[in-house]
Amino acid sequence: MKKRTGIAVVILFLLCAVCGVILFANRTPHRPDTNLEFWICDNVDDFDFSGYQPRFGLMGGREYYGTGYSPGTDENGQQTDPEHCVIYTVTAYPDYSSGKSHVTGIAVTDPAVTVWGLTTESSHAEIEAVMQNNGYERQTTGGITYRKGNITVRFADGVITIRAEVSNIFGIVF
Repeated sequence: MKKRTGIAVVILFLLCAVCGVILFANRTPHRPDTNLEFWICDNVDDFDFSGYQPRFGLMGGREYYGTGYSPGTDENGQQTDPEHCVIYTVTAYPDYSSGKSHVTGIAVTDPAVTVWGLTTESSHAEIEAVMQNNGYERQTTGGITYRKGNITVRFADGVITIRAEVSNIFGIVF
């Protein structure tokens, strides 16, 4: 009887492991044709951001300007974003409790940056065709927003915003 129980436990463990791999694979989108330095959900645990300009103000994570972009300051000495830039958000993923560092947000205002061949200046028709071709479904809220799994891509007012949903199973409060 103990041998059967042990085999059942091993089989259950293997099934759980396979399901976990499949779930994580579905949460990690493949990198499209882009000139971004990082892509959404990239693991950056071992990446040294010391050469990047930090963007201040985010609680529960960190934000960095892409290479070559530097913030300005306003009349009150507060940090301001340059007109054209890329900002990467780094938090834990897929859950806040994971302790891992992943890129969970990308904001693009620089028209020289391409994602799937699209830029901040692409037309609605171009956006619609490319996003559908890549398996993203149009959402009814939030401007021109597309979703595929736990990834949303929003095109609005000269900004492309790419986000990965991060769960908070344990209710972590920052």
